[in-house]
Amino acid sequence: MKRFLCLVLCLAMMPIVFSVSAQSVTLNFSIWDKNQQPGMEAIAAAYTEKNPDVTVNVQVTPWSEYWTKLQAAAAGGALPDVFWMHSNQFYVYAEAGTMLDLTDLNIDYSPYPEGITAMYQYEGAQYAVPKDYDTIALAYNKEIFDNAGVAYPDDTWTWDILLENAKKLTDKEKGIYGYGAPIHDQSGFLNFIYQNEGYEFKDGKSGYDLPETREALQFYIDFALKHEVSPTPQSFADVSADDQFKAGRLAMLNVGTWMMSDYTVYDGIKDKFDLAVLPQGKVRASIYNGLGYAGASTTKYPEQVKDFIKFCGSEEANIIQAEHKAAIPAYAGTEKYFVAQFPNINIGAYPEMISYGVPFPFSQRKSLWINTEYENLGAVYSGEFTLEEACDRMHQTITEVEAE
Repeated sequence: MKRFLCLVLCLAMMPIVFSVSAQSVTLNFSIWDKNQQPGMEAIAAAYTEKNPDVTVNVQVTPWSEYWTKLQAAAAGGALPDVFWMHSNQFYVYAEAGTMLDLTDLNIDYSPYPEGITAMYQYEGAQYAVPKDYDTIALAYNKEIFDNAGVAYPDDTWTWDILLENAKKLTDKEKGIYGYGAPIHDQSGFLNFIYQNEGYEFKDGKSGYDLPETREALQFYIDFALKHEVSPTPQSFADVSADDQFKAGRLAMLNVGTWMMSDYTVYDGIKDKFDLAVLPQGKVRASIYNGLGYAGASTTKYPEQVKDFIKFCGSEEANIIQAEHKAAIPAYAGTEKYFVAQFPNINIGAYPEMISYGVPFPFSQRKSLWINTEYENLGAVYSGEFTLEEACDRMHQTITEVEAE
């Protein structure tokens, strides 16, 4: 009789145990780059194959809308379970307590670039796992170079050689400019600032009062204002620098790795361009940044979210994103899988520059002052301010915001 009762009790408990272990979970995973969607979906599929009870729904929101929607979702306690995080925005969400603490994942971070890991730490805790890194290279249109009889860029180029050849390549009658110098930080003016041994922000201080920083900015702005070898910011506002390059209107442009999956399939440029390391100033420098995988502190499924993010940071997942041309994977040793996807261009220029790469400058309060750079530099182009006045204003704003 006792054996029978024991059997009955065990059978009664089995459905309960089964229903808990087989709970179906759907995680929403938000990103902003449609070019990387296939790679992220492949990572999600690989995870679900190992964890059949977890489905990951990849959702793409354009960059222009991403942070507005994420902020609204955070305010309403409805953040996606998993989402990409950018260093510019990290501290806003970390201070608000909206991200899941990932410190207890016990991940070995030694395979990742140290600067990327550090970008996503707050008060001793880790809030995002490195996804990738992106340096900046010089893209050039071989057809325009050939027509102008100009030798292709190589690692001997300096600022002076860049400017000299930009002048030779500019043909306004054909609507061609030698170089594109849009008001952009990571792919644009920051590279020149650090190549000139200046800085934007370091050790809690603005670098816009430094002569090295101002000299670099003057050189960059003069591509358009003085030498007229670059379109104006208004032109780039109408048609982006990337679209102008793809249309054959720019001979050269600084380009991040994130554009390669687009450039290499776009009919107007895919067979006409190649890459070189950035021209050298006083020193070599290429700004690098990296995204992180973050989770919502309000998720209903914290353990599944943590497990998925840990998988995203694994060597396996990094290889998957590399093979889908998503980005240079953060995990050391997996870059070769990314490079192998681009046999017809010098894609190796990107990982080559990490040896002298400069981490994208960040601050806990950067989101509160970053727009002052775009506003004030734009005012220089319009003639509202001199560069000296703009730098004074940027330095003052950053100093005041950081002191609050």
